[in-house]
Amino acid sequence: MFEIDLTLNEPFRLESGEVLDEVKLRATVYGRLNEDKSNAVLVFHALTGSSRIGDWWNGLMCNGCALDTSENAFICVNYLGSSYGSTSASALKKRRQKGGKAELPIITTRDIVRTNVLLLEHLGVKKLKSVIGGSVGGMLSLQLAVDFPELAEHCVSIAATPLSAMGLALNHLQRQAIRRNDLELARKIAVVSYKSPRKFGERFGRNPNRNGEDPKRRRDDRFDVGGYLDHQGDLFRNRFEIESYDLITKAMDLFDLTDADISRVRARVSFVGISSDWLFPAADVRALRDRFVRRGVEARYHEIESEDGHDAFLSDLAATSRVLRHVLGEPDEEMTVASYVAHRRGLGQLRGCYKVL
Repeated sequence: MFEIDLTLNEPFRLESGEVLDEVKLRATVYGRLNEDKSNAVLVFHALTGSSRIGDWWNGLMCNGCALDTSENAFICVNYLGSSYGSTSASALKKRRQKGGKAELPIITTRDIVRTNVLLLEHLGVKKLKSVIGGSVGGMLSLQLAVDFPELAEHCVSIAATPLSAMGLALNHLQRQAIRRNDLELARKIAVVSYKSPRKFGERFGRNPNRNGEDPKRRRDDRFDVGGYLDHQGDLFRNRFEIESYDLITKAMDLFDLTDADISRVRARVSFVGISSDWLFPAADVRALRDRFVRRGVEARYHEIESEDGHDAFLSDLAATSRVLRHVLGEPDEEMTVASYVAHRRGLGQLRGCYKVL
């Protein structure tokens, strides 16, 4: 593993038209690029992740793992506007305040993807074996496939679609909490959306908080699930910048795919849903796959069978590993329009630890 810090020498124009005079990027590379740089895999991290894949996908990436560092070089770039080494949202805000602007700039998924491509150019990578990401990282994987159709051979998008009205509502509430300087509350709202009802029921039920509080006796005493959420908020307070949370959730809101966008895709696309995800429901991921197929894109759907909810791609490593090993193994048989119709009639379905449709 080694880290790269890159400062872009030229002004960077955002999709909004605003020009940033300087952009710093931090990237981490796991494994070794071969001589012709043909073994590069780009990984996009999730909302509050960093370029250090091993910190949040520990157990999935190693020699012989699903993300096999003996064969591939895995590159991850901390997002423009995030908190871990690249130009952060707070830094962008300070620059704007000097120019008399109080608000954060609007950073889009297109902007973030373009900074990643500039980092790849710096490394001399002209073609990617795969691009992989989960949640907002999955959005970014799809955005790259749209905006740079010749760059990646294979796009893997896990638990990601354009946000539904429910997803937009939850992000709105989180940013409302941030406006009141309550990053902890924003995080608690997010954590609720990342877990499945069954997971919460199994783990917490209606038990009183494990520290001995008794909600039947004192008004402010909590149930166990309340204690858990408060703990998650406390942990987050010093881990992530409040401005970065604001900026990236806005980028998630703005991500969308028109039919014209989808028609630009040349990569083979693997969509991965999560059976218990209610933030990005598996049905919505399948429906997005269907749109890609109808536009002539070679696309397949796979499903992680887990009760962990949206978080499963990070927390249920065994299930995620099984799916990624399959997805990144032999190329799937091309999903032609004819085979798509056959699938819709109930053919071509495999069941077991995961589904591939």
